[in-house]
Amino acid sequence: MPVVARGDLRLYYAERGPAQAPPVVLLHGLLLSSRTMERLAAGLPDHRVYLLDLHGHGRSTRPRDADRYSIDELTDDVVALLDHLGIERAVVGGMSLGANVTLQLALRHPERVRAMILEMPVFARGLPIGRPAFTALSWFFGAAAPVFDVLRPGLSRVPLPEGAHELFQLREILTADHRAAVALLRGLLQEEAPPDDAETLRRLTMPALVVGHGGDPLHVLDDVIDVAERMPDTTLVTAASFFDFRVRPGRLAEEVRAFFDRNDL
Repeated sequence: MPVVARGDLRLYYAERGPAQAPPVVLLHGLLLSSRTMERLAAGLPDHRVYLLDLHGHGRSTRPRDADRYSIDELTDDVVALLDHLGIERAVVGGMSLGANVTLQLALRHPERVRAMILEMPVFARGLPIGRPAFTALSWFFGAAAPVFDVLRPGLSRVPLPEGAHELFQLREILTADHRAAVALLRGLLQEEAPPDDAETLRRLTMPALVVGHGGDPLHVLDDVIDVAERMPDTTLVTAASFFDFRVRPGRLAEEVRAFFDRNDL
């Protein structure tokens, strides 16, 4: 995988699609990696898709200092990638944490974002579930880190069938640096919910595809609907559950392609 240097961080990314096609940057969710977005990238053959491992994830550098993890810090990873590639403006999108980073990029650097894809962003209604759940997970990772240290070499060598994306993602979580994961979770737990007021969101005039689903207390569908209504140029797509888009990524890719076609992207 190619790499971007940002200070003491090394950020790994993958490239998919024709070299001269319009650029798209896709960002993964919390504790996952760019592998999560591979199937969506495969469904966008007319675009040059860049899959970035945000720091603390995947093959990128994993600091063990909680102060190194904030939405602003992760947003700087995306800016570093665009600068490294010489891309002035790109479609940027992500899932969950990646959606929140995308939104922050659009707020801080709207001139760099041609359009947004926000899949399952987390807003204020999700925090009463998210904060205690991720606090408990950080304590578990901290307590179990010595056990994972022993298991990591063996788990890393377990053969997995090609295309078993969910199993690869599970192995990535089990074989990660769990002390760095504790820092990541504790750093992000200090973050406030992203702004969802109409005055702020009206400033985001680029086209946005907002994707949500029901039955999820962390990625609350009502938040997704509210955000979609408050941005000026939004396409809202909803599904019955998380699994509709993750187990059937072709459906999400179809929605993204239609969004691109409507907006000449």
